[in-house]
Amino acid sequence: MDTTSWRRLCGLAVQLCGSQAKFKTEANILKRLVQQFGPSETERFLRGAQLMRWTSLTSLGSADGLGRRMALSRYWQDYNKQPSQIESLAKSLKRMGLVS
Repeated sequence: MDTTSWRRLCGLAVQLCGSQAKFKTEANILKRLVQQFGPSETERFLRGAQLMRWTSLTSLGSADGLGRRMALSRYWQDYNKQPSQIESLAKSLKRMGLVS
């Protein structure tokens, strides 16, 4: 994995944990997630956990995988909502006569 991806993931993890100090205690969880699932899937885990307002990586690192499944489900739920929001914005602009 390249350093840019790793730094981006570390930044997301620090945001999730709330501080650099707390992230340092949980950094091994992030490293293990990246090794097992790759950077793309790990980013989805982190973004899903942020949407669920989690403040720790420990649920993502659980052995049973429940936390990862929950975070991934929440990520995709949010991701799939986005196109409909864009579509409704286009409809609103047309209704207001700003776009033909």
